[in-house]
Amino acid sequence: MPPTNPPAPPSLPRPAFDRDVHYLTAADRGALTLVTEYGAWRYLEDRSGPHTGYLAPPPPELFTAGWLTRRGDHIGITAEGRTALSDYRRRRAAADALPYAVTRDPLRSVLHRPDEPIRRLRHAATGEEIKPGDTVTDPSGHQATYLGPTMHSDDGGTTWTPAFNARVTYPDHSAWLYPPAALGAVYDREFTLPGPARP
Repeated sequence: MPPTNPPAPPSLPRPAFDRDVHYLTAADRGALTLVTEYGAWRYLEDRSGPHTGYLAPPPPELFTAGWLTRRGDHIGITAEGRTALSDYRRRRAAADALPYAVTRDPLRSVLHRPDEPIRRLRHAATGEEIKPGDTVTDPSGHQATYLGPTMHSDDGGTTWTPAFNARVTYPDHSAWLYPPAALGAVYDREFTLPGPARP
């Protein structure tokens, strides 16, 4: 006679995703209840906070992987689920700790601020400077107004430095980005700091 013990649940062939973590976190708080209608799973109630939260039924793979378990209407987390949740939190913390750059809204239709550093744009053929507000020709031959370089920050927006894409705007007020070569121009490698404020 074959053994009656069920086979061990298969492990999920991937780490926990953001979607999975909603279910694992709620189950870890111990207040996740399944609501059924005529035997069909409808939604989950999360009663761990001052207000009841609602979630769609969890993916079946969270049960087959052994991360979640069901006892009646209660949805609980297993030791394997807690391990997957801890692993997700470690990976998320490591990703959040990585340095990153923020680009200020590149499609804003405003001229470069004179109190910020700027990277000078020059005609590739003549070396003549193209200043914010000057007219440039785009790759299709249309006239556009040069607004200034894109700006990026490596410290969460405290300080901004010019990057290497040119912002332009068209008469209908739509803005666009181009690499300087597309405008027949080139940016100086070093950017220029703003001059002293006028009295």
